[in-house]
Amino acid sequence: MDIVPAPTDQPSCTGNTPVPDRLGPLVRVEGRWFIGDHERKAHIALLPQGFEHRVAGHEPHLVTWDRLMDLTVAVTSNRFFSTPVGGLLTKYDGITVHGSTLRATVRHPYDVWVPRFIHHRCWYPVNEILALDALLSTTVELGRAERLGDDSWLRSAVALVTSGRHVRKGWRGYELSEALTDLITREG
Repeated sequence: MDIVPAPTDQPSCTGNTPVPDRLGPLVRVEGRWFIGDHERKAHIALLPQGFEHRVAGHEPHLVTWDRLMDLTVAVTSNRFFSTPVGGLLTKYDGITVHGSTLRATVRHPYDVWVPRFIHHRCWYPVNEILALDALLSTTVELGRAERLGDDSWLRSAVALVTSGRHVRKGWRGYELSEALTDLITREG
């Protein structure tokens, strides 16, 4: 996954202090998890039964956890390149005229599901985008997608990947993979 680096003149959603209830575009607000700006036109809610794509003026579309076969996130640090216009101008893989999206292969029936979401009004640190993509994809690959709808488990997972040195220096790929695999496969 290619990611556009964040410019230094834009405010970060997290500032210099780790925020346990935010990981790039994933944010917890009033006890509920969302991908994208939940106050704007399009976002994705993480519910106990699955992802619910919400777009103003349309009925919400639910994709249950058991339908997910794979999952990735396509978003840039910079808000502009995560818009449809920015998607036309960018050369980065995954970002298209649809802007910021999740991308999943789903079953029953088999299809590709690409829900769009609106970027928050701040930039996302690249390390957080990479960690979120790893968290989502690893959880689905290991057959535990339903954990993404468990508030306490997701808070633990976000706290793990945003903890201490990992936010500032970033995870090494194998460290993040091992930590996530351990957390996802742990019972309870």
